[in-house]
Amino acid sequence: MRTQLWDYDLEENDTTPPLKGAEHVITHPNPSSVSLSIRASALVFSDPKSQQLLRMIERVAKSDATALIIGETGTGKELIARQMHALSERKHAPFQAVNCGAFSETLVESELFGYERGAFTGASQSKIGWFESANGGTLFLDEIGDLPQSTQVKLLRVLQEREVVRVGARKAIPINVRLIAATNVDLEEAVRAGRFREDLYYRIKVVPINLPPLRERRGDILPLVEHFLNVYKERLPRHNWRPKPSA
Repeated sequence: MRTQLWDYDLEENDTTPPLKGAEHVITHPNPSSVSLSIRASALVFSDPKSQQLLRMIERVAKSDATALIIGETGTGKELIARQMHALSERKHAPFQAVNCGAFSETLVESELFGYERGAFTGASQSKIGWFESANGGTLFLDEIGDLPQSTQVKLLRVLQEREVVRVGARKAIPINVRLIAATNVDLEEAVRAGRFREDLYYRIKVVPINLPPLRERRGDILPLVEHFLNVYKERLPRHNWRPKPSA
């Protein structure tokens, strides 16, 4: 995770003034891994809405409260979670990011909670789950609304008891994990429709964080363009790309 003061580097003979108002930029630690995906690889905080969001993140990060990041796909929810981890007392411990919608209903429990040898066909050895992998640090559960209800029940127990039981095991394993969840759907509507447990909803929504889309943060657009121009300028040093003044 890399956080830096926003600083515009101008060419020696370039008299175009730097863009004003950008304060911080947050980038993914491995941007090449998201370059072909719909996930955001950078966030800037120039728009007043973004600056307000940044102040909230800085306050919330120092606590262990469970947070729910609400925003559209591609707005940068994982970047926000990584920044919260980087600013927390857990920053030297693991940060694990999991997309709940990436697993089938039959696999999601063994992925989250782990399993013991012989728990099911093909389980030739024991394996820790994502909660144990993140022990001492932060676990980011993206698209938490995609979890099946049977898994929601077990997740609720994990959050209440601070322990996990691997699939095929009877002994609980204590864990110390901060949970940050994210969703791009209306969980309140999902609760009313019976697709999401109400008790789990209020358990994960201790601190709700609303992440507006870029179209509602117009002050971030030009600084974000400038950021990516600088990124590609490093890859193609012969090109001196800058946005036109008319932009």
